[in-house]
Amino acid sequence: MTTIRIETLSDTASGQVFAEVYKGEGSAPIMRSAAAFTSHDELADQVLELLRTHFPDHSPFVEDPTIGV
Repeated sequence: MTTIRIETLSDTASGQVFAEVYKGEGSAPIMRSAAAFTSHDELADQVLELLRTHFPDHSPFVEDPTIGV
């Protein structure tokens, strides 16, 4: 099992928010987004929407937007 951690951080120069992604126990980020979000909540919502879209719940009783039903 691997742990993936996503942190939202503020860019002091622009006042915008960006994300860093860490894998396992690594102290260096493996990915970093642009500082293009207005708040930590906006960025978190975008990340959650991305995850919901690409890793949907395939339970037979859950609507799956990836297949249109």
